[in-house]
Amino acid sequence: MTVILSLRKAPDVPLEAETMTPTHFAGKTVKEIGEITLHQGNMVVSLKDFFDISGESGPTPDETEILIKGDLRKVKMIGKGMSGGRIIVEGDAGMYLGAEMIAGRIHVKGSVGPWAAAEMEGGNIQIEGDAGDYLCAGYRGTPEGMKGGRVYVAGNVGREMAAHMRKGFLAVKGNVGPQSAIRMMGGTIIVVGDMAERVGVQATKGMLFCLGKMDSLFPTYKFSGSSQREFIDYYLRYLKKRRPDFLSEDIPVSEKWVKYMGDFSEANPRQEIYIRASKNQHLI
Repeated sequence: MTVILSLRKAPDVPLEAETMTPTHFAGKTVKEIGEITLHQGNMVVSLKDFFDISGESGPTPDETEILIKGDLRKVKMIGKGMSGGRIIVEGDAGMYLGAEMIAGRIHVKGSVGPWAAAEMEGGNIQIEGDAGDYLCAGYRGTPEGMKGGRVYVAGNVGREMAAHMRKGFLAVKGNVGPQSAIRMMGGTIIVVGDMAERVGVQATKGMLFCLGKMDSLFPTYKFSGSSQREFIDYYLRYLKKRRPDFLSEDIPVSEKWVKYMGDFSEANPRQEIYIRASKNQHLI
């Protein structure tokens, strides 16, 4: 069952919409959903003040889908803490989309602002446009970023992606800004595009695959050989099965990959970074 929200007027001050989840909508009538409160600055407003609402919610979160239409760049926290169900955004979305998400699915057909999937614990997020800074990262002052789930971004990503990442899977089709995977402690990242400087600073565990060009790598990472690595084909098949549009070329099993281990400025470093030899001769 689907509840349709159509943005009637763009807010001048951003809305904080952490109540816009299937959990909050499940079992409610359209009228009751319209009375759900949001925060706008120091004011409390109702969903009906900004959205036209139609459709029907399901009896449980897992049976409830929310379809949101309009330019939502000034609507924050859509799907924050979501624990089931499905959200579809037909347009761009604001900050903190899917932050602290536990379960369920979010599909954004546009781009998203900073802190999307921040401290995410589970679920699936598909972003067809770009993602801002701090995708899958931890909040300032917290030791943990993404802790589970899967995130796919078809566009580019800003700076400090996957900072403090512990678990989960992240795939990016486009390019990634500087300082990605800093203090990474687990999980898997695949970047099909290029990666800017300062990758994996103080990272100690996890795997990162860069299919494009990596600008540079810290000297605290140690070269661990260049060879064919058949197990990488497993991860590429995994990605191609779920998002075949991400891989526009077939990478043969015989492709040579360069492996680096680090960050050796930290105790017990086990971070693994794999880059394609054919794209990164400047690092070999």
